[in-house]
Order: sequence, then structure tokens, then C-alpha cells
Amino acid sequence: MLAQAIPMPDAPQRNDPLAVLNAVAVAPAQLTAALEALSLLPAGAQRDPRAQAFALQAYVVEAGLGDDPAVAAALHARVTALAKWTAAHDPARQSDPDAMIAAAAQFPMCALDAGIGFEPAGFQEMILFIEELPW
Repeated sequence: MLAQAIPMPDAPQRNDPLAVLNAVAVAPAQLTAALEALSLLPAGAQRDPRAQAFALQAYVVEAGLGDDPAVAAALHARVTALAKWTAAHDPARQSDPDAMIAAAAQFPMCALDAGIGFEPAGFQEMILFIEELPW
């Protein structure tokens, strides 16, 4: 599934960046590719949000996902939210990586004290649910 163009949100949503980011459809394979693109950055640039943003915009264009900056921004927000959640709630990385990616691709992001992220308990529940699916 490719990222789709953002539908024109209702007027209140246009002023809500979080709603715009959540409106972008992201597939697990795209999130995985975004993580791979970020891993190719030089060590010093891997923690630089601007370098990450440029790398993800380049990935989006190269992957043929369009040139809408919201697609790269949504990928960046989801990668960042996943990193924050992992650091705070699964530092030993005991969760199944594929389940985490699948959950991060579809779980709605929300505003947290530390910025945009995933509601911790609900996100954990989704990961556990995905881990139990009989694929």
C-alpha cells in the first residue's frame, strides 16, 4: 500500500498539524524503508532532525510517493514517535520488531508532554495484539 495523497481535511483539521499527519496513510514497508534511509545517514546526522527530514523527503521522492511534504513529515513523526515509545516503554527491545513497525504505521499519533507520540498503553496493546495474529 502506497502513501496516499492527503484528503482535504475539514476546516478545523487544516489548522491541526497532528490531524494532517494522521491523515497520511503509511504502510509498514514504507516505515521500514524510512528507518533504513535514516540508518544510512552519517553518525552525527542520525540525531539531527533537519538531516532526518531531508533524508526522508529524498526517500519519499525516490520511492515515487509523490512530492507532498506531508508524507515525509508523517514518516518522520511516526519514526520519532516509535523511537520515543521504545526508549520509554521497551528499552530492552523485547517487543517483536515487525509488530512494532505495523503498529507504528497505523496507530494514531497524539500530543504528549514530550511532543507528538503514541499513547503508551494503547500502543503497547496494539503491538501485543499484532504479535498474537496468526500470520
